[in-house]
Amino acid sequence: SGSVTAAASRMRIAQPGVTRLLKQLEHDLGFALFSRIKGRLVPTPEARLFYREQQRLWQGLEHLRDSARRIRQRELGGLGISAMPLLGLTFVPDVIAGMAKDHPDQHLRLSTFRSEQVVEDVVTQRSEIGFSLLGGQDERLGASPFTLDSVCLLPRDHPLAGRESIALEDLDGQTLIHYEPGDPSRQTLERTLAEQGIVPRSRLEVSLALQATRLVGQGAGIAIVDALNARAMGGSDSIALPLQAPLTETFYLLTPRDQPLSRLAEEFVQRFRRRFAEVQAG
Repeated sequence: SGSVTAAASRMRIAQPGVTRLLKQLEHDLGFALFSRIKGRLVPTPEARLFYREQQRLWQGLEHLRDSARRIRQRELGGLGISAMPLLGLTFVPDVIAGMAKDHPDQHLRLSTFRSEQVVEDVVTQRSEIGFSLLGGQDERLGASPFTLDSVCLLPRDHPLAGRESIALEDLDGQTLIHYEPGDPSRQTLERTLAEQGIVPRSRLEVSLALQATRLVGQGAGIAIVDALNARAMGGSDSIALPLQAPLTETFYLLTPRDQPLSRLAEEFVQRFRRRFAEVQAG
């Protein structure tokens, strides 16, 4: 504010009260907070450093208030779920839809993040349940593994589309739509192909299965995607064929290890397991 008088006005207390508070704080800290320059009070370098630390403290307090609010909401009902895009865009919404019909008064929240953020959400209990490719070795989390088969998604007019299944050597020289370099499924696929000397032609890279399936439907190439998304997102312009050398992907259902699940969360987990088993059975 530049002066004690202006500060007192903004704080709505008397000027002597501000002066007393300032002197007491400087005494407790052991350094001066303001210098008088041309009739105005200017923060010292020490005051600016202290102020930045104080800002971090307030942000921490706000985080605690936000955590308390989330805990209250969960105690009063509701369920928060964080899921990686592989499940968060199609499969998990289908499960939630059934719950929403049976529990119309409950607040259900689904957030879609990358696996690293999903782990963070469950650890900090922003979400009660998470689905992630990571977290299986995190001691702070309970983690139930699920194995997901991969299939080869091709345009219906592709020369390989008439086969009953696809061998890995069939991918040699084909235009293959890849995920990002850090994606675990891409790393597994590239390692397997390299071991067998198979070299596909690659010129397309995407982040999500949704993007890959749409590109396949437009005839831009073929893709190795998980069976769930191939079924949910594949259209009349594409066909999913099994792989002769199956490639699998493991994801985890995550929960806080030291926090018992709410009844709503337990019901969701049961519904998810049942639905997943039905889809895997075909």
